[in-house]
Amino acid sequence: MPRVGRGYFPQAREPIDPLTSPSRQAGARAWSRHSHLGRRPGRRSARLCARSRTRRGALLDLETYYKDHWVEIEPERLERTTGFLRVDPERAAATLAPVGVQPGEVVLDFGSGPGFVSAELAKLAGPSGHVHGVDVNAEFVARARQVAAESGVAERCTFHHVLDERVPLADGSVDRAYAKNVLEYVPDVAHTLAELRRVLRPGGTLVASDSDWGFVVIEPLEPAEVIELFSAAAPAFREPFMGRRLRGAFRGAGFAEVSLNVVPTVDSKGALRPAIDNWLGYGTRFGRMSEARAAELSGRVDTALAEGDYLLVLPQFWVTGRR
Repeated sequence: MPRVGRGYFPQAREPIDPLTSPSRQAGARAWSRHSHLGRRPGRRSARLCARSRTRRGALLDLETYYKDHWVEIEPERLERTTGFLRVDPERAAATLAPVGVQPGEVVLDFGSGPGFVSAELAKLAGPSGHVHGVDVNAEFVARARQVAAESGVAERCTFHHVLDERVPLADGSVDRAYAKNVLEYVPDVAHTLAELRRVLRPGGTLVASDSDWGFVVIEPLEPAEVIELFSAAAPAFREPFMGRRLRGAFRGAGFAEVSLNVVPTVDSKGALRPAIDNWLGYGTRFGRMSEARAAELSGRVDTALAEGDYLLVLPQFWVTGRR
């Protein structure tokens, strides 16, 4: 239950709907057809490059890396990820408005990461509400408890460290659940949605937002180079096209009143620059991109940032459904 790919919201723009654009639909189909992103590695590639060691010496397997790299996060990536998951308190209410938290509600933050979003949700739920944060990473859970304490909402937050997608809450115990940039990483989306539906009370609401790596713009990289980057990083994502498939997954899981909105995250100042280092790191970890190539792409991004030409656009697909 990670949050990166997780959690890009430095600034929300006006909603867009790329699903209505034939050119974008065609581009997405071509992107899927010609890239390796979204394909699980074949047996031969898995044998040749099946495992990678973390800095602590643990072995990570190519086939399960999409989840394992959130269970154990190397220190440098942990700090980068924590940094760009921070929420600006002045913008938090507007940023989280689509979640729709009401005073007094019990809220589940599924994939709560370092707890910045959980703390803001607790503020929205008020003194009579409560937030349960769930994450697979023990360090994130510890940090989340600290963030809640520093934010003055520790008594309204409970954080759970879990080892799988099961939510340690009773049936029908939650008014609202939020899964932010999580479903692209879980082993079985249908199972996870069923579990989230289980803990919702009748009439309760699930809100999920996820990326779709076929819609990303990174200037100054060429479109083919963006494809190259995410193809190399493919082991880090169970479902790299989760954004476009999220609405259908909600319907298949039995949610009613399913709605979709697409909001672009736009970064021209470098707030998400560390995320690019994460993506490049995923590519080099199993040798799917050379260190030299990663350094070249990274250097060009840095040059563009210094010269004012850098741009990263990452649409977030927001889907809401009611139990």
